[in-house]
Amino acid sequence: MGDSEEQMRDFRTEVQERAARDHGRDRNSIRVLQGVQPIVGWTDADAAEKLAQLRAQISLDDALVKLGRLLHADEPLDSRASAVDVLAAHRGATGSVGFEDMLASVSARRGYTVADLAIEQALNQLHPQLVGSPASVADELEHLFRSEAADGFIVMPALYHSSFDEFVDGVVPELQRRGIFRTHYTGTTLREHLQA
Repeated sequence: MGDSEEQMRDFRTEVQERAARDHGRDRNSIRVLQGVQPIVGWTDADAAEKLAQLRAQISLDDALVKLGRLLHADEPLDSRASAVDVLAAHRGATGSVGFEDMLASVSARRGYTVADLAIEQALNQLHPQLVGSPASVADELEHLFRSEAADGFIVMPALYHSSFDEFVDGVVPELQRRGIFRTHYTGTTLREHLQA
C-alpha cells in the first residue's frame, strides 16, 4: 500500500491529536475507520482480472460528465488537462474543503489528468483498493490494522451486492481465523462494538 498506508496513518494520528487538543478527548479512545475498496477473487490473478474488467466497463465520457457535475463545471471538462489545475479552477464547488484537498493531493502525487481523475473517481472514489485473494486482502487489512494506520475499515463495494458477498464469504472468515475479527457481538449498538 505504501503511499496510502502512510496517508492513512497520518490521517489517524491527526484526528486523534485534534480530538485531544481541541476537544479534551482521550486520543486513545478515538477510533478511526478508513475507507477501502476490496476487489476479491479466488486467486490474486482472478482479482486482478476482475479489476481490469471493472475498469474497462467505465465510460470515460460518462465519468467526465459525472466529474463535471461534481465540480459544477459550466462547460465539458478537457480530459487532457491537469487535474490539479481544473480542481483549483473549481475550488469550493463541492462544498467540502477536505474532500477537495484530498482530490488535489492525490491528483498531484499521481500526476493525474482530468481523465485519470474521472476514471478513478468513478471506479473507487480514490479509496485504496485491496486487490487479491481472500488471504491477500486479509494480509493487507491485518497489516494496516497492526501498523496503526486504521482501527477498522469501511468497506466500499466495487459492485453491489457481490462485493459485499465476496468480502463476507472470503475475507471475514480469514480475519476471524487470525483472531482479528470478532466471531460474535456482545453489544447492541455500533458504539458498544467500537469500544470493545
